[in-house]
Amino acid sequence: MKKILILSGKGGTGKTTVASNFINISKARVFSDCDVEAPNLHLVSMLSNVQNRENYYGLDKSVINQDKCIQCGICQSYCRFNAISFVNGTYLIDPHMCEGCGVCNYVCPEKAIDFVKSVDGETMLYKEDKVFSTATLKMGSGNSGLLVTKVKKQMQDYIKDDDLVIIDGPPGIGCPVIASMSGVDLILLVAEPSVSGISDLQRIIKTAASFH
Repeated sequence: MKKILILSGKGGTGKTTVASNFINISKARVFSDCDVEAPNLHLVSMLSNVQNRENYYGLDKSVINQDKCIQCGICQSYCRFNAISFVNGTYLIDPHMCEGCGVCNYVCPEKAIDFVKSVDGETMLYKEDKVFSTATLKMGSGNSGLLVTKVKKQMQDYIKDDDLVIIDGPPGIGCPVIASMSGVDLILLVAEPSVSGISDLQRIIKTAASFH
């Protein structure tokens, strides 16, 4: 079993086009799309049977229990992410702004702020004669590196010893890219002939080299 990861450093270089062609040429039986912030390999995978679909829970979010809240405003004064607002006489927490740090919960004198699980995305496993693993991250959500790891794990049980696994990776050099690099045998880099393209290519080469 060999895993080939296709990266670019920069978005829009044709990474998914190359990945889809590699899948077709090699007749790969197992493949995945780890670009969870903007997945599009499913558009050309020609698979429709979603065998498994699961919610992805990221960081817990803070929610104010209005029955306990005395509207003292302490939580708002301590929130460094400006996630708490005072609207029509009520303090509210914007889930898109909340980072789940827990400071508001800690400083609230009435313990009126609770942590709740937040659905930050969804994983999908397509299984027919081929197996395709992918996921999508909700807009504004974080922890995409953890979601990438889940995408790779959910296809692991279906990989045979003689399989060539193609992984369409995310752009950039951040956490999702590093998570996609884990456990692969080869990285193929796709670049475009532009100043930005070459600059980002050099960055991803350095990142890949650090993983040997």
